Amino acid sequence: MSKKFIVFLICVLLIAGLLSWLISLDSKKEPQQTAAPQETIAVQAVETAQPAADQADAAQPETTAIPLTPVSDAQLKQYKSAAQQAMNCYKDIYLEADKGNASNVVLSQSTVAQIVGALGANGYSAIDYFCDLNMQNAQALIDFGNTVNAGADAEACYYVVHSDGSLHANNLSYKDGVASVVTVSLEWDGSKPEVYSTGQFALSKLQLTSKGWLICTRDSEGGGSSWAVNGNAYTFVRLVPYDDTKRQLGEKYLGDMAYAENNLFTCTWSASDYSQLDLNSLFLVLYSHYYGTEPLSNDNMKMITGFDSIPGTNLHLVPYEQYERVISHYLDLSDDTIRWLSDTSSKYGGYLVLGTRHEYYNNRTPKIPKPEVTDYWYNSDGSLTMKVDAVFPAYGTDCAFTHELTVMETEDGFKYISNRVYESENNIIPELVLRGERKNQIAAMKK
Repeated sequence: MSKKFIVFLICVLLIAGLLSWLISLDSKKEPQQTAAPQETIAVQAVETAQPAADQADAAQPETTAIPLTPVSDAQLKQYKSAAQQAMNCYKDIYLEADKGNASNVVLSQSTVAQIVGALGANGYSAIDYFCDLNMQNAQALIDFGNTVNAGADAEACYYVVHSDGSLHANNLSYKDGVASVVTVSLEWDGSKPEVYSTGQFALSKLQLTSKGWLICTRDSEGGGSSWAVNGNAYTFVRLVPYDDTKRQLGEKYLGDMAYAENNLFTCTWSASDYSQLDLNSLFLVLYSHYYGTEPLSNDNMKMITGFDSIPGTNLHLVPYEQYERVISHYLDLSDDTIRWLSDTSSKYGGYLVLGTRHEYYNNRTPKIPKPEVTDYWYNSDGSLTMKVDAVFPAYGTDCAFTHELTVMETEDGFKYISNRVYESENNIIPELVLRGERKNQIAAMKK
């Protein structure tokens, strides 16, 4: 064997050994994990129910304010001029309208409808402050919302008419992933529209929902979700027309204050089981419907109803016969069942109720959702069932929960037959603050 061949073999063996040693060192190293890149999204196209304020604060870290490029003087001047032109298109309607004798102007609903119609006839997207009317020229905003949902830049403007004839312009913009609104507020100075306020605000959320609601959420400037709950963070605008029949059904059987301090529509019950209903809270709502009065509060209770107050408490006493008459008018309940389900006082001889009062509320409960009838059908027994979504602007969702309400017409009105709440982990059900306070005061009264 030649020396050259021997040297060659030695070199091969040395190289092989070196490679084996390097591989063994590498296999002993811990694998290094790298975090996947996170995507920051300024505008959400996904509809999600917002958690309760205390849950949101615990789950979400404080955020920083969204940076905005200040609107230029030239652009702001253009916004002001456009708003004044819009306001001038209904000047004659405003000047000729009955404004009453009070110091503050309150126009009739028909006059507000005329104003909104005039704006629409002149090509403006417009709606009334309470969204009782359908949006005029909504297609421009629908196109804007769809463009934003797709992540593309877009601009749009719509006008809000207030009951005193003033006007509010919302100039929406989505550019380079940042959403914002420039507002211009105007009032009448005699026969001349005058700008009294402007502002520019970042929007942490700008979304057109599948149900046709445009939801704008102002940036909390790092204040956490409690700002959004306590402030007017969310602006809801219905773009898709609300069917007149559905609107009328909602007004007749539910009303705007459907979910205010009662659980008639927020729990599941039927004629076979009324045990979940809090009749003492519900009585206040049904009393107002039955007698056509304004909502009962602790301050106006005595004046409107004549109910005596219980000494040392904020409770009022309702005579047995009157309480039972009101409840049984709307629910198919016997007097014995009503007494079994309600808080009564044998000592004073009647039912115990507690009217609303500001100090009873925490920072969430005064804000309540509004019902939106999305479907309805008549059953074989003649009853009517409505499918209802609770639109909850305070939590930024157009469906806080869904329920099916069944009613039956009677000779002297109608009765509530049943209510079924769709179960979902995303449900946001308003709590009954007054029920707990009433129970506490009754317990203290018995001592």
